[in-house]
Amino acid sequence: MRRATVNRVVHRRDRHRDPQSGFTLLELLVVIAVVAMLAALLMPTLARAKDGAQRAACISNLRQLAFVYHLYSEEHGNKLPTNDMLGRSNYRMLADPLGLPSYFRSYCPTNRVWMCPAGRRTLSSNGVNYAWSRAQGLISSNSSNYAFDRMSSMFVVWDNYPYALPSVFGVPEITGGPPVITRALWYYPHSGKKKVNWLYLDGHVETRAP
Repeated sequence: MRRATVNRVVHRRDRHRDPQSGFTLLELLVVIAVVAMLAALLMPTLARAKDGAQRAACISNLRQLAFVYHLYSEEHGNKLPTNDMLGRSNYRMLADPLGLPSYFRSYCPTNRVWMCPAGRRTLSSNGVNYAWSRAQGLISSNSSNYAFDRMSSMFVVWDNYPYALPSVFGVPEITGGPPVITRALWYYPHSGKKKVNWLYLDGHVETRAP
């Protein structure tokens, strides 16, 4: 008798259960909430990892360019491209004959060294998103000895944060350029969009705010 009663109860329960049913709506909402919470926890970690990888790639590019500065100087009588050779400009397109990349082309195994992976995307079509220094001690028409005597404090290339457009192709600037955009639009590619990589002539790179 007891077994028959149990069987009737089980049968009654099974009769009300849909064999085709999956998760209930409440169960699905719980799963979605848990996945969203996990994603929220992981996103900052993934963002930091991506930022670190891009900053490392940028540093690698810059250190290669530091080596190129030394090679160029050795083969050109201790001189680097002068202010006039650079068209009095800190930023030009990759193919511009007055741009620093043009003078360094034979020393660079790939044009990718001129592109920071975290740089301003609107500059990608220019083939370069770094800017370069025209400090007098670096681009003197006499020699660059002054700069090489102070390599650890002489910065030469940095992530282009203040220029939205390059100088006009092949045309020298009148006083210096291109024009700097308003500070509110400056672009910092590293450390949570707060810092810029700066390359010094001795090859070391600093990640800091401008």
